[in-house]
Amino acid sequence: MEYSKQKDLDWDKINAEKNNLGSGSRGLGFASQMPYLGKDEIAERARDLLEVCWDGSFPVDVEKICDYLGIAIIPVQGLREEFEVEAFLAADFKMIYVDLSGYEKESVRYRFSVAHELGHYILHQEYYPSGIGSFEEWKFLASNFDYVEFQANYFAASLLAPERELVGALDREFGGSFVRNCWNKSHGEFGDALKRVRKFFKVSEQVLARRMRDLMPGAEEFDEVAVGLRSKFCV
Repeated sequence: MEYSKQKDLDWDKINAEKNNLGSGSRGLGFASQMPYLGKDEIAERARDLLEVCWDGSFPVDVEKICDYLGIAIIPVQGLREEFEVEAFLAADFKMIYVDLSGYEKESVRYRFSVAHELGHYILHQEYYPSGIGSFEEWKFLASNFDYVEFQANYFAASLLAPERELVGALDREFGGSFVRNCWNKSHGEFGDALKRVRKFFKVSEQVLARRMRDLMPGAEEFDEVAVGLRSKFCV
């Protein structure tokens, strides 16, 4: 996939596009129609996408998925500073604008941003509005309908670290059941094992912690492990 590094864009054009976004235009009509999707349904939609456009290798190649869907990724210099967003899905569903700095220097963050926008593409396309009046209005609406962002975040995490593969990787690292055997690891061993899992899936500490908390069967004692994941990563 080829990308043009858009360093000198017409910001009026980008602003106009931003006001007619898929993921950016969460107007009142859009939000009022949006269903509260459960985690299982969101994960199933992510798995469905993987089954049609993923070769089974890790880390999951979000750029190839975009290619399959006909979505261009457009890096934009200053997007984060100008709009306080990492990425956004264009109104025609044919482009994902991403911050150039994240694209070039923060691959884990960039991958999650693209996967997040793919979540909006898959989950929310049918509720897509015609747009709202200003970027400020969008920011207000987005902050008041955060369950839509939660859905896209959960989709992204499920896409990048699918359940079967994540549980299998954790169990391999911990010699059987992760929940049962994690207590037998020293602080350093625990952190090293999780760093290897995180590197395998190419996700952040936060994403791995959330996925582990969601997927591990059981037991209340795992919450204690999950809450302490960040400090145990030893990064």
